[in-house]
Amino acid sequence: MTRDRQVAQALSEGFNCLSAIVESFDVGVPAHELPRNEWSGTLRAMGDALDAILSNEVATSLVVQQADCDSVRRLVGLVLEWKTTRQPPHELRAMAESLLTIFSRRGAEPAPGAPQ
Repeated sequence: MTRDRQVAQALSEGFNCLSAIVESFDVGVPAHELPRNEWSGTLRAMGDALDAILSNEVATSLVVQQADCDSVRRLVGLVLEWKTTRQPPHELRAMAESLLTIFSRRGAEPAPGAPQ
């Protein structure tokens, strides 16, 4: 598999993971039933893919900023915290939702959590 394809796949799986996190809050899945074991690995791979785009290792029209990569790393930490405490951290949903905006951002828009 080419690096471009690996990045695309990691982004797709990361997007699905972010959506699943948000959906779990929307449908009221009990906190002790989540997170799924694969979420932290999927989000790490998404972070690596964003790093590859940021460093111009792959060409894409997706606009990625350093703050995006940092946010994904923070989200991985929140998912791991959730696994440990069996309670989702308060900022988890908002962070997942803000990361979903990466996929619709235009060039001049700031990254989630970036200084305005």
